[in-house]
Amino acid sequence: MQNTIWLFFTFMAILLWSATSLFYKAGIYDNKEENICLKYSVCVGIVFFVIAFLHLIIRNESYSIWESAIRYWPMTLFGPIYAIVNTISFNGYIYNEATVESPVEGISGGVSTILLIIVYLLLGRVDSIFEILTPLRTIGILLILLSIIMLSIIRNRENRNKLEYRNIAWMSRGLGTLIFPVLFSIIDALETIVTGVCLDSTYGFNMPEGDSIIIVGMEYAIFALGCYIYIYLKEKKVYNPFSKRSIPRIFGALTDNVGIVFYSYAMAINSVSTDLLLAVYPVFVMIGGKIFMKEKVSTIQYIYLLGIVLGSIIVVLGTVF
Repeated sequence: MQNTIWLFFTFMAILLWSATSLFYKAGIYDNKEENICLKYSVCVGIVFFVIAFLHLIIRNESYSIWESAIRYWPMTLFGPIYAIVNTISFNGYIYNEATVESPVEGISGGVSTILLIIVYLLLGRVDSIFEILTPLRTIGILLILLSIIMLSIIRNRENRNKLEYRNIAWMSRGLGTLIFPVLFSIIDALETIVTGVCLDSTYGFNMPEGDSIIIVGMEYAIFALGCYIYIYLKEKKVYNPFSKRSIPRIFGALTDNVGIVFYSYAMAINSVSTDLLLAVYPVFVMIGGKIFMKEKVSTIQYIYLLGIVLGSIIVVLGTVF
């Protein structure tokens, strides 16, 4: 029975996060829309605040936000960083198809492994990099890096031929369009590390699970309020996040955050297998992008996108086994 419940929670997280990428992409109507990334964060902040407030209400024991914020200071410091980087990364949905955005964002498993290796080496927790960099992880990370490099070369070559990108210098250099999902994957990996440090009962802060949602949710809500005020001052009109134009953005924020809830319950039941299954969710986004969004991605790009997904799965396997 417990395995069935775990499978349901995991499937719901996969379904919701797949829908998130499609909703976020559907919310892009015009590449030149003013302050579009800030508008996305306003929508995320609203949903995040509601979820954090619900956690605050259902919490059984007495709770002080200020006391918790000080006690679990790594999570408190991470909140504003997450809000800022997440806002910047929404640019990825402007310049990329959901089919491309999701697999590249999904490399956070590999990125978190690299960051953990660096942290452990700096703290002297391990004597050699090879204690952590197992053969499977090495293969997965190399496959991810190779796939991203090749994908960026192909996409940058294509972008140089597009009139709307000719005046954007960074689009033809380095990672080009892929810099935004890679940036998101880094902050997502950092979130994994911070969450692990705070929630760990043996070596960490033994932070109650709901407290992280409350702290980061409230911080994001404050950040979103600042974005809302800035939009009003800049555009001289009130932004309505519940307008027909913004509904996909609200739905995307909703599926994103509810997906996190299902993910947390799945991890509580079976942390070993959950990440392994979740690593395939970009495949569902790729299928959805083709069917529902009518996205056109070349065959060679699909090959490298699948390489990124496969590399992520290999890294997870190297961590689990």
